Amino acid sequence: MPEQHVIDAVIDAFSFAAPDATLDQVRDGYDVSMEKAGLAAGVTRTEGIVGDVPGAWFRPTGAGRRAVLYLHGGGFQFGSSRSHGPLAAALADAAAVDVFVLDYRRAPEHPFPAALDDATAALRALIAERGADNVVVAGDSAGGGMVLATLLAARESGIATPLGAVAFSPWVDLTQGAASIIDRAARDPLVTKEQLDANAAAYLGDGDRTNPLASPLYGDLTGLPPLLVQVGTEEILFDDTARLAEKIRAAGGRVEVQVEDGMPHVHQILLGRLSEALPSLERAGTFIRTLD
Repeated sequence: MPEQHVIDAVIDAFSFAAPDATLDQVRDGYDVSMEKAGLAAGVTRTEGIVGDVPGAWFRPTGAGRRAVLYLHGGGFQFGSSRSHGPLAAALADAAAVDVFVLDYRRAPEHPFPAALDDATAALRALIAERGADNVVVAGDSAGGGMVLATLLAARESGIATPLGAVAFSPWVDLTQGAASIIDRAARDPLVTKEQLDANAAAYLGDGDRTNPLASPLYGDLTGLPPLLVQVGTEEILFDDTARLAEKIRAAGGRVEVQVEDGMPHVHQILLGRLSEALPSLERAGTFIRTLD
C-alpha cells in the first residue's frame, strides 16, 4: 500500500470527483485542481495551434529548437492544456525545450479515432516545422498510450520518426488484460478496473479493444524511437509498462523503464502536493536533453 502522504496527496488532488459528478464537473474540477501548482519560474504559457489543433505552448527561457508534443491523460474524456500546464511547464524547464500540450478532441463527444487523428496531425506539423530530429512525443495515462499509438499511426502515414518519446504510466491495453489490474487493485489509491472499462467504452464504443491504434501493445513495435517510461509500483496499470517494455525490447527497440517506488498513477501531475513528482519530471527532462 502507498504511504499516507501519497494517499493524502491523491485525496486532495481529486477531492472534486464526487460520485454523482457530471462529466463537465469532472472536467472543470480536474482543470482547477491540477493547475493550482502553477508554472515553473521562467516558463511562459501562450495559446497556440499546431496542425490545426489548439493547445498551449509552455516555453522556458533559453529553449532551443527542440520541442515536445504532449498528449495529456484523463481517460480520453477529461484533461486539457490547463490541467497539465504545471506538469508541462516543469518538463519544459527540466528539459530546456518548448512543450506544446495538445487540446485534442475528447470522448464521448468525439470517439476514436478523433484524438489520434489530432495527435497525428500535430506531430506531422511539428516535424515539418522543426524537423524530426528536434521533436519528442510525450504523454501520460491515456495520453501515454496515445504516444505509442501516434507513433504507429505516423509510421503508417509516412511521417518521419521523431527523436524520442516519453510516457508516464501509459495505458496501452484497453482490454484490461494485465495481471496487475487484479493483483494490485487493493494497492492502487486512484484507478479502478471499472473506471478503465468506462473510459474505454466512451472512447471506443463497441470497437475492437485490441486495435493497435487504440491498444498499441497489440501493434508492431519495431522501429520506434528511444522511449522512456515511468510507472509507479502502486498502480493497477503497472503491467502495461512491463509488457510494453518487453515487447519493444523483443523487437530490437530501446526503452528505459524507471520504476517509481510507492508512487500512484501519474504521480508527476501531483506537483505541489507530492514531493516525488518534480524529481521524476527532472529525470524525464534529462532523458530528453540527452537524446541524440
